Amino acid sequence: MVLAGCDDFGAEGWREGLERSLDAFARIPLTEQARAAVQQKIVQDLTTRLQIEQWYKQHPDTAAQEMEAPVFVVGLPRTGTTATVAMLALDPAFRFLRMWEGQEPVPPPVAGEEESDPRVNAAREAARAYEKGHIHLFDPDGPEEDLALLAGLDMHAYHGAYPMPDDYVKWWMAEDFASTYAFHARVLKMLQSRRPPNRWLLKSPPHLFKLDAIARQYPDARFIMTHRDPCKVIPSVASLHHVLHSERCLPGSLDKLSSGRKLLAFWSEGMRRGLAARTQIGEERFIDVFNEDVIHRPLETFERVYAHLGMDLTPQVRARLEEYSSRNAPGAFGKHRYTLEEYGLSQDAIHEAFGDYLGRFAVA
Repeated sequence: MVLAGCDDFGAEGWREGLERSLDAFARIPLTEQARAAVQQKIVQDLTTRLQIEQWYKQHPDTAAQEMEAPVFVVGLPRTGTTATVAMLALDPAFRFLRMWEGQEPVPPPVAGEEESDPRVNAAREAARAYEKGHIHLFDPDGPEEDLALLAGLDMHAYHGAYPMPDDYVKWWMAEDFASTYAFHARVLKMLQSRRPPNRWLLKSPPHLFKLDAIARQYPDARFIMTHRDPCKVIPSVASLHHVLHSERCLPGSLDKLSSGRKLLAFWSEGMRRGLAARTQIGEERFIDVFNEDVIHRPLETFERVYAHLGMDLTPQVRARLEEYSSRNAPGAFGKHRYTLEEYGLSQDAIHEAFGDYLGRFAVA
């Protein structure tokens, strides 16, 4: 509260998440450095929440900001969500969340003044220090995962970079996320208030679990669902998580076999919930995009997407898409190597877990 200069955290909904987060992290075998980073992040999130509430008190007209039919890119991780959003973000008609403004949203950025914003240079330096092996594309000036950056402000983060205890994951999955997406919208309204446009482009794989909550908060939202063979997705996710967890946990404390099986159960349940919510929300609000098409047929793919969204694919954006595709050809960022077996997985187990999904979508 001293750091933020105020004591109003806004609407309730975050307190239980704070208690559960603190309890969960206390039971994870973290390195000293990682534990300090977690504590710092929680303090930062709470401070940011206070600052946002203070901004609304000082600028009450922010609440009247209107948001135009946000577009959510949803799907399993490693299915092309990053590439899909990065390519759509080439269109200035979209507003997207940059890493630096998600981490420090107050004060909201001002159009035309961002290059002189110290948060921008700090984020670029952090990105250069982070890049290791190119397992995941990382652009501090490009679109970042909104739920990863903003859910923590309501103390409802998924925390995929850490091996969260089973009871925390179970609680997270059961939460209705009403307060989380309400605060999510509150942050986005503030950010667009001085830096338009107001049509947000958003993506984060954990959204898949909460599509019903998104539709309640954003009744005009549209969804782009990305697809790829789960037999390629799940071991890739397991490998990425193992790298992240190894950087944060004590040596010898991780179980790759158990982690792989838990991730299979988690993401197959996420897909089950996502498809069930899709039926309730309405098929007309969804369009399917396949990872292979994004890689090999990008122009045709985005022509379909733009037609579905009722937007014009201008010659300028088309040229940017072509340039992006040639610059980010398959293999341009190295190979990500892993096997099913090292994470206790098999094709049969994955096919069984994703049976309904595989029966509906012809993925490659």
